[in-house]
Amino acid sequence: MKTYIIDGYNLLWKSTPDLMNAARIEEARLGIEKNLQEFLSLGGASEILLVYDGQGRGTRPGPGRTGLKTCFSPTGKTADDTILDLAQDYLGKGEPTIVSSDLKDINRRLRGLRVRSMTSEEFLAALGKKLWAVRGGDRQAELPDGKPSAPKGEDIDRWLEDFDMKED
Repeated sequence: MKTYIIDGYNLLWKSTPDLMNAARIEEARLGIEKNLQEFLSLGGASEILLVYDGQGRGTRPGPGRTGLKTCFSPTGKTADDTILDLAQDYLGKGEPTIVSSDLKDINRRLRGLRVRSMTSEEFLAALGKKLWAVRGGDRQAELPDGKPSAPKGEDIDRWLEDFDMKED
């Protein structure tokens, strides 16, 4: 069972940095959760645990929708701490992968555990590739150095629309 344990706000900041403000945070969360549900439905993973910093609203991952479970870290605990706790809970239950761009501290604390990690940027690239393949997106060829070419304006508009972030 492939399980991603994701630092929710870290992923949101990496996907839509200019749209992350208090007035639109719920909209941003709903947008990314919609795309993660689609990723799950396409076989991108068996389960995703999306962990947000809770600011006192701590919850354990709930039953979720279609394999997506969200939770908030409890008072006195960061999302990183909660992610590490969940990673330990999932040891031996499949293939847990932690997704966060704050990996320096997380990887140090995971030494010796059989948990994979990837940055939010790497995950967003995999997510985008999977969604584009299914949606019939016209992806540009990769450049010789293995990096994709810069997105076109219409690609950016499509992503903003997909994440429900495009202003009318």
